Amino acid sequence: MSGMIDTFRGYVSMQECDEMGHMNIQHYIGKTSDASFHFRNALGLPASQQAVSGKGYVALEHHIRFHRELKTSDLVSIRSGVVEMRDKTLVKFQEMREVLDDRLAATFVVNVGCLDLATRRLTPWPAETRAKAEALMTALPDYATPRGLHRETIDRDVSLARADAAGMIESNRSAVNPWECDTNGHMNARFIMSRFSDAQGHMWAHAGLGRHQQAAAGLATATVEMRLVYLRELMAGETLVVRTGLVEASAKTLRYRHWLFNAETGEPACAAEGLGLLFDKESRKAVTIPNAVAKRFARV
Repeated sequence: MSGMIDTFRGYVSMQECDEMGHMNIQHYIGKTSDASFHFRNALGLPASQQAVSGKGYVALEHHIRFHRELKTSDLVSIRSGVVEMRDKTLVKFQEMREVLDDRLAATFVVNVGCLDLATRRLTPWPAETRAKAEALMTALPDYATPRGLHRETIDRDVSLARADAAGMIESNRSAVNPWECDTNGHMNARFIMSRFSDAQGHMWAHAGLGRHQQAAAGLATATVEMRLVYLRELMAGETLVVRTGLVEASAKTLRYRHWLFNAETGEPACAAEGLGLLFDKESRKAVTIPNAVAKRFARV
């Protein structure tokens, strides 16, 4: 059973790549966000009818696996389908591939909710959407299932007090710009991911292996799996702060935690955990985490 449909076709531009030589993680989310608008159309919830219906379409949780690097000039396609339909939510599967060689680049399992734009609460899906979803049903492939970040393992008890107690460092301080908000009137997931991407450099420096040291050693970093849980909406003008913790390290992977807060009120907005690695920039192969770095990681 596969109701997967084409929802994106595009290109990796030079400005979407970072110093690691590959597409930055925020642009993976950005491209799947574009794909989501086409998917909404297929569900009978086009943005053109949003003002009339009063209903939006909002991501509640992302599970992402990054399978292969994407580099400048790679061609990208995304197909999307429905794994499970519920009363007010659904589970969506998105698969990103490089077009020319059909290489699997990333998989996304997204819990999505039907948002009442007046009350800002979840509401049941329209009957038309439920009917259209039937034609989009698909099975979740094994290669998209969690490898190290299962849903039940993510700490969702997020607070500044707990961040302080765990010694989580401040890794980003910024604000929500109007152009970072989407048709729901809140910050798009791409830009939440951009804050976590910006936080990574501070995280590695805190771990004892800053970007300058990495460059001198011919090393770079990559995230191979990530889970994000969206706790509240963020609106234009709100100030933000990210706190980051180093959870644990194995021989070649490390686990980290980012918590995003409204800086004014201290309310938690998003919790994310990721699995990352170091790799040799020339061979593009993972290398052993240095002992001095691994010792900085302790469960928080």
